Amino acid sequence: MVKNVAVIACLTLISSLSGCGPPATPTASPQPAPTATAVTATETPTTAPVTPTLPTAPPVITLTLWTAEPFSPSQADVSGQILGRQIEAFTAAHSDVTVEYVLKKPYGKGGILNFLLTTSAAVPAAMPDLVAIDTVELDEAAQAGLLQPLDEIISAELQEDLFPFAQEAGRFEGQLVGIQFETDIEHLIYNTNKLEEPPLTWTDVLTDGVSYVFPAGGREGLVNDAFIIQYLALGGQLVDETGQPALNEELVTQVLQFYRDGYEMGVILPSVLEFETLDDCWPIYLSAEVAMTNVSSRRYLADRDLLMYTHFSSIPTRDGNVATLSQGWAWAIVTSDPARQALAAQLIEWLMEPENSAEWNLAAGHLPTRRAAFKVLGTEDAYYPFLSKQLEGAHPGPAGAVYSNVARVLQQSVEKVMTGEVTPPEAAKMAIDSIVK
Repeated sequence: MVKNVAVIACLTLISSLSGCGPPATPTASPQPAPTATAVTATETPTTAPVTPTLPTAPPVITLTLWTAEPFSPSQADVSGQILGRQIEAFTAAHSDVTVEYVLKKPYGKGGILNFLLTTSAAVPAAMPDLVAIDTVELDEAAQAGLLQPLDEIISAELQEDLFPFAQEAGRFEGQLVGIQFETDIEHLIYNTNKLEEPPLTWTDVLTDGVSYVFPAGGREGLVNDAFIIQYLALGGQLVDETGQPALNEELVTQVLQFYRDGYEMGVILPSVLEFETLDDCWPIYLSAEVAMTNVSSRRYLADRDLLMYTHFSSIPTRDGNVATLSQGWAWAIVTSDPARQALAAQLIEWLMEPENSAEWNLAAGHLPTRRAAFKVLGTEDAYYPFLSKQLEGAHPGPAGAVYSNVARVLQQSVEKVMTGEVTPPEAAKMAIDSIVK
């Protein structure tokens, strides 16, 4: 019995495993089990880390400046040290700029103008960005196309603050091509032991009866500035707007007559024909042989502390008009690259800042060319207000081939009048006729 039960159980198991037997009750189709979504923190992609890009430093621009030794940091005196500090301050504020000085001779072969002319023709790429140049050579450099116009890149504030002579000296054919940064002028000094008040007019000179010297011997055959100052004070012109000689015969006669009258009265000494420069007059004044002389501002600034009985005044003119001539140097831009021009202009503006200009000129023994610099110098020293007034009436130093021709003829007239060969009217007519021919 037990055995039969076992067989039945076995058959039942086999039937269920093989699918035989009665059908199962239908059920719903099985659905895939839902997948559980794991919540995890967002992970950084497994790419290589990126190094932050640092700002690229701007390229350093080297501004090349051609200059003469007196106008460079290499000058072995206080003025050189001051200029060096001013340049350092500029480059510290402009980390992308350095300034390189290249020293040249002031004039002649191997001088600044000569090098500009030869380099521009032979190796244009070697031209400087800016130069320091004597104002008497600005026209020739501009005529050769070497200088860039500055009207649009130099501030109106600086241009308008320049004394009139500096504005005029820096222009060529109506365009600003140079910024005169220093000047020396000519004025009178007199011995207060010999003269209580300085003469202001020709009449004062001739009636005071004291001796007066100035250069009248000519310099390299050209008439001295002392004559040109007197002629310009009368309203005369040397050249006209077209660049042609424009001497006024009557005005030339008047200056020559003053020379002759002073000579005949013993006021203007015969030795003036031996004096070619202002420095030639200096020893005779120091010896107290004469009461008054023309002098350069540079000489007076250097030696005035040694002069116990000397005072300054304007050069006496026919009507007492203040007149003198300026001699000086200017900054000019050469590069045609707009970016470099802008930086060069900023350097000029910095050096011409009133405080910088006053400080450097005072140390160098020159005079500033902008009015604001004289405000820095103040009024405590009476010499500076006097100089400021002189500069308002100053004329730029004349130059050029046409002027040289005029000045040579005028010197011949001076010599003939002073030696009595001809009368002033005759000498003036001969001068005019000679120039016309």
